[in-house]
Amino acid sequence: MQSNESTTAPSTPINREGGLAIDGAQAQHFLREHFHPDSSAVQEIGAGAWSRCYGFQAGDEALVVRFGRYVDDFQTDQRAYRYRAPTLPVPEVRAIGRAFDGYYAVSTRCYGDVLENLSPDRWRAVVPSLVNALESLRTSDLSGTSGFGGWGGSGHASNARWSEHLLRVADDTPERRNQGWRALLAANAPEDDAIFTWGYERLQELAPIIDAHTPRALYHADLINRNVLVEGKRISGVFDWGCAGYGDHLYDLAWFEFWAPWHPNLDVPLLRSALGQRWQEVGYAPAHLAERLQACYLHIGLDHLAYNAWLRDWPTLSATARQMQALVG
Repeated sequence: MQSNESTTAPSTPINREGGLAIDGAQAQHFLREHFHPDSSAVQEIGAGAWSRCYGFQAGDEALVVRFGRYVDDFQTDQRAYRYRAPTLPVPEVRAIGRAFDGYYAVSTRCYGDVLENLSPDRWRAVVPSLVNALESLRTSDLSGTSGFGGWGGSGHASNARWSEHLLRVADDTPERRNQGWRALLAANAPEDDAIFTWGYERLQELAPIIDAHTPRALYHADLINRNVLVEGKRISGVFDWGCAGYGDHLYDLAWFEFWAPWHPNLDVPLLRSALGQRWQEVGYAPAHLAERLQACYLHIGLDHLAYNAWLRDWPTLSATARQMQALVG
């Protein structure tokens, strides 16, 4: 899963190896030459693990451009626009192409405050809107698509079963952006390496249950990492869909619960309660909730053990391992 746009734990320093080392002047020159001759007011507004983002004006329109080495991230974002809804505002990708020694993508711009930075009072006020967004993900129309896991630009995922996607978390192959993590983990953090083995074996045990009882839905899998904006009491933008896929909609709830210790300002139990109340109102009862959440916790933990080993961020890696153990038991 490390081929995704942003998979760092909330406290992990941003790694920019996948970004392009360009400045604002270069970005503005590129935009004027290749996108809109009146591009102006170019200003860096963010950077993730795999791309760098600039806001700019194209005439009277506010847009953003991202530069990175992985075009599949941008193609995934482009497809995510199909799932937009009033309760799930997704930016529209207007253009994708080559840039410097990588790629660029221009999208419509969202404004607001970062979700995980909200005060406790603002978080409580926005929970109903967040529940609406999560329900939009759960009930998205996936007709014309297939498979489990990341969809890429085609809309089709390569795994036949949900467990197949989750169990690929142990892969350490050349197509993975974090290739080499396995040896780094074993050599530098043997205790956490043992926890990885324990967690993976537990995930294998859960595979038959989750395959039999998991409905195929849309999930984002990165809703804490500067990827959700809030205006007032409503979600105003959900972007960076590089981690998204088809699978268990509980993954997004598990994401908030896994990273809750990193964000004590967020009342995550309130979110779970409100989501449960919504399910009761619409007559939905997720089967084998506990086992499915455990599978999600395990995948999140294992994925970030691999990623932080690759980053050589041993303190975050160990904290992640302990949180995985605490949630799964």
